[in-house]
Amino acid sequence: MKKRFLAMFAVVTFFILSAVPAAAVVNDTIKVGLRYGSSAMTSANLENDVGEGYEFGYFDSDRNFVSLEWTDETTITMSPSGHGTIQVTVTGTDEVLYESDGDTLGVLPSGRSTATWFRGYRYPGGFEYVLSGGLLNVINVVDLEEYVKGVIPYEMSGSWPLAALEAQAVCARTYACRDSKHFSTYGFDVCNGTDCQVYNGLGSGSSAATDRSNQAVDNTAGLMLYYDGYLVQDAVYHASNGGATEDSKNVWGTDKGYLKGKSDPYEAQTSIPNYQWSVTYTVDELSWILDQKGYDVGTVQDVLSQNTHRQAMCGPSPLLVPEAPKLLQVRPAGPSFTAAPMESLSAACAFPSRAAAVVPAAFM
Repeated sequence: MKKRFLAMFAVVTFFILSAVPAAAVVNDTIKVGLRYGSSAMTSANLENDVGEGYEFGYFDSDRNFVSLEWTDETTITMSPSGHGTIQVTVTGTDEVLYESDGDTLGVLPSGRSTATWFRGYRYPGGFEYVLSGGLLNVINVVDLEEYVKGVIPYEMSGSWPLAALEAQAVCARTYACRDSKHFSTYGFDVCNGTDCQVYNGLGSGSSAATDRSNQAVDNTAGLMLYYDGYLVQDAVYHASNGGATEDSKNVWGTDKGYLKGKSDPYEAQTSIPNYQWSVTYTVDELSWILDQKGYDVGTVQDVLSQNTHRQAMCGPSPLLVPEAPKLLQVRPAGPSFTAAPMESLSAACAFPSRAAAVVPAAFM
């Protein structure tokens, strides 16, 4: 997931999933985009890992699977037919097993607690294929709790303390169930990468859920975050925060009662690779940046730093706050000084690398 922040307070309450309907979940089933847009495929293979064969048909509006045909073949390939439908063949052959009636096809592996290989990862649930521009969008149609189990070990380490994994599970579940920005365009609720949350299903080899991460999901089953009776739409979190978070109003322009900036004394106790970095600007570059931000200081001659009590934002992420917030004073060509907020400059500061998600202490 992209660097995001979370500061949840007592006013945020927990509800069981069935208490208030969530926008992106129908019958506790979520649609996850695996390949779409620029990653859409000319053909897509499936191979049974656990299970024997497949059913073909479609998912109805309640996300129940309607079966129209079946096969006991264990390796199959879906591809556009060339005339607005989708064909299923035995992988590596021209033998057609099934052809959809339209531009959408549902495939459900046969058996209980199935696991199916797709592009190097094993996935639970079924699959939906949608024709788009002559290519196939691939969607995993999966139980919500199974989905969360496929998120946790990729957004955190599955070996981390159970309480942290439980907090992450609540965040991931809430984030997945918010109003979808993808559904109207692609037909799924949430994507599987860092634009949303990293989801790799049942994983591959050693890269998979752990007993502890699965326990965290089971322990919090159905729990999501609500604020004033409504599902939280910004259950955002981050890899690290530079020592503090920022108010949502100062980042996205909208005040959220549950996204308030606060200091994080625990991050300094964590070892994060490449945590410190710096950037250097020439005088001309600093002058141009200030001018673009509306600070008419002329030509920069010198830069002084002064400690203040104001939270500042720094670096390419507006959520980052250095350990000692500062106001930069920029000396122009004349005798006076012009004070410029730190967010005007991408000055040298601590900035986190991408790492496993850390849930702030306020939520733990």
